Amino acid sequence: MVLQSRRSWLRAGAGIAALSAGTLHAADWPTRPITLVVPWAPGGGTDAVGRALGRGLAAKLGVPVPVMNRPGGNGTIGHVAIRDAAPDGYTIGFITPQLITGPLLGSVPITWPQVQPLALINTDAGAITVGAQKPWRTLTEFVEEGRRNPRTLRVGNSGQGGAWHLTALELEKKAGIELIHVPYASAGPALQDLVGGHIDAVSFSAVEARTPVTGGQARMIAVAAPERLGTYPNVPTAREQGFDVDVSTWRGLATSTGTPAPILARLEEAVQEVLRDELFANFMSQQGFGLRFLDAAAFGTFLAEQDTKYRTYFGN
Repeated sequence: MVLQSRRSWLRAGAGIAALSAGTLHAADWPTRPITLVVPWAPGGGTDAVGRALGRGLAAKLGVPVPVMNRPGGNGTIGHVAIRDAAPDGYTIGFITPQLITGPLLGSVPITWPQVQPLALINTDAGAITVGAQKPWRTLTEFVEEGRRNPRTLRVGNSGQGGAWHLTALELEKKAGIELIHVPYASAGPALQDLVGGHIDAVSFSAVEARTPVTGGQARMIAVAAPERLGTYPNVPTAREQGFDVDVSTWRGLATSTGTPAPILARLEEAVQEVLRDELFANFMSQQGFGLRFLDAAAFGTFLAEQDTKYRTYFGN
């Protein structure tokens, strides 16, 4: 009885000590820069959102939050860097649909349950954009070209399993055409090649195509959304043009599992504060990015739903 009481006391004492250590850890945190991993090359939408978010988090947390681009493997290198970071809250990073689709398409050394969700922050609709030097003014004209000359149209996208790869695949399926898929590490290099005439179209997000479209170097011929976008009211949806293509991407934040709960809570709180901040909200609006916040728990549920969705899509 005495031994049992002593064991109970020791367990209780250990619990109090752990709680105190966690509280102290959270109170002292952060004391140095927090790295924000972007699993894509500079110049794309995730990179742009990451840099704006990093500035906002730095203001809220009082330490620098530099972006570290870790492109490669269709997002895998960056996702692994997030998973393998020390569980201390000093490394966070973006996760994207490729974290879900990668394991369904082949041998990828990471699955979504291996990271700790922090928050969903953004969703964006896809679009079909062609170079300004190309003759197609509508998606219908583009599809007609694809039917006349199968496997000649070169479409840049995010690589196998990415949301923008799925956009192009959906167009192939719904229009009955075959495209040449050209994978890129991010939208930036793809758009450079589009403007240079090296590829015929891209199927990245509407917001990522914003600069060459507004500059007259590219032409958006369809958005892959249920309704026209407020930022592009004159661009019809694919559905309006007879092709039921509706694909969007999402961006969320995660960190390594085992990070103390008080630090996770502080990170989640800081992210929500940034999303509510007028400066960040204005940036997202002006650039055409959609805002959507889900806390850590809801984001975890969202990831499970996405996993179910893509398993159905890929027949797993």
